[in-house]
Amino acid sequence: MIKKATKILGVMILSILIIASIIIALKVDFSNPADLEKFVQNKMNKTNVPGVSIAIIKDNKVDRYISYGYANIAEGKKVNQDTVFQIASLSKVVTATAIMQLYEKEKLNLDDDINKYLPFSVTNPNFPNEPITIKMLLDHTSGIQDNWDVIDSLYTIDSGGGDSKISIGEFSKEYLGVSGKWYSAEKNFTENKPGATFDYSNVGFGLLGYIVEQVSDMPFNQYTKNNIFLPLGMSETEWLHKDVTTENFASPYDNQKELPRYSFPTYPDGTLKTNVVDFSKFLVSLSDESKTILKPETIKEMLSPQSNDGNQTLGWSYSSLDDIFMKKLNNGSIVGHTGSDPGEFSIGLYNPEKKNGLVIFMNQQMGLKLQTINIYYMIKRIVEEADL
Repeated sequence: MIKKATKILGVMILSILIIASIIIALKVDFSNPADLEKFVQNKMNKTNVPGVSIAIIKDNKVDRYISYGYANIAEGKKVNQDTVFQIASLSKVVTATAIMQLYEKEKLNLDDDINKYLPFSVTNPNFPNEPITIKMLLDHTSGIQDNWDVIDSLYTIDSGGGDSKISIGEFSKEYLGVSGKWYSAEKNFTENKPGATFDYSNVGFGLLGYIVEQVSDMPFNQYTKNNIFLPLGMSETEWLHKDVTTENFASPYDNQKELPRYSFPTYPDGTLKTNVVDFSKFLVSLSDESKTILKPETIKEMLSPQSNDGNQTLGWSYSSLDDIFMKKLNNGSIVGHTGSDPGEFSIGLYNPEKKNGLVIFMNQQMGLKLQTINIYYMIKRIVEEADL
């Protein structure tokens, strides 16, 4: 009787393993063709990601562009290198650059209390006598916390998309000011002393955008256009939907369902709209002195390790590959950032020593699905091809 039960159990386990193998074979592409474009196509064909745009940079020049799929499925509009994507949190490196420009021009000091530049007072209620500095916002140690109940409610997805009608100044005051309608001492701030602990903050980067406005006396989107995008020739890069003129725009998708082109009040933390051509120019500016928008010494300070065990710099990260489970490929010299929001995924990586980099934009968020293994394999191969 025991032998019979054991035999039945063995058959059941074998059947489960066979079924699992079949499912994996159907969902995951294990091919590895030498041709990189074919490799990308094979991997993406196994996913539900509508479109991907890729740029590989070698010696500060774009070595190749690779495009796959659709910017808009219903319209049959295919992705190409000029397709504009909204790139989520990868946007933060541009916001950090704007701050570093003002620092370089001695318009602000990184160690200054942020209240020096704000028309309202901001303190962590758990440490009312401890100043929050600009540097703390840049390296995510400010103690300003993302209250997602508030933040999610202010995305414009459910209201049909478009730019937020709430300015970054209004949001910052109402979220961080003690009398604000979104203020919460418990949910909007951590229990960590300012400057002591890394705690990633989207709201903090929205506040940096507002500080740029206060110091430069112009809207954040206009400051970055005048001082970053135009000097670098980033002609298809904008923050606001109202300013986008190209029809070559990648609609965001959730499992093949098109989402509205949305935004939120803290737009400097994640709504940059750009293509891989333009963003490659931005990455190259980190080491090409003929094309830079910051002095070499400023860039060096910007990329110096600060928090999160030395992985976080002033806006950039040395652990972007770790974050997508590729720690073995991290040689300690690769700066970058990822971005993820509904219908959006992005990654930008750059090695200033080798002057090599890569940019990947997708109009679908990576999810915890079996098909995501294909995206992992794709990014891993591209990182290796870029020789970072």
